[in-house]
Amino acid sequence: MSKELSLSQSAQYVGPYRLEKTLGKGQTGLVKLGVHCITGQKIAIKIVNREKLSESVLMKVEREIAILKLIEHPHVLKLHDVYENNKYL
Repeated sequence: MSKELSLSQSAQYVGPYRLEKTLGKGQTGLVKLGVHCITGQKIAIKIVNREKLSESVLMKVEREIAILKLIEHPHVLKLHDVYENNKYL
C-alpha cells in the first residue's frame, strides 16, 4: 500500500519525515536523510523520479519495493513505507 508523496517547497517533507542532507545518488534515484518530525528517528529515504526512468527500469524499482516489503532480516534494510505521486516514488 502506498501513501501520497508531497514535497513542499519551503522545507521538503516526505510524509512525516523532513528531508535533510543527501546520502547518496544512483541510477534510479537519490537517497536523503529523513528525520521524523515528532520522534526524531533518522532513516534513509530513496527518492525516484519516475520521469527519468525507462518503463523497464521503473518495473525493476517496483519489483524491488515488492520484495523489500516481504523481507524481514537483521542484515537487510527494512522498508518502512512507500510514498508516491505522479512524478516521484
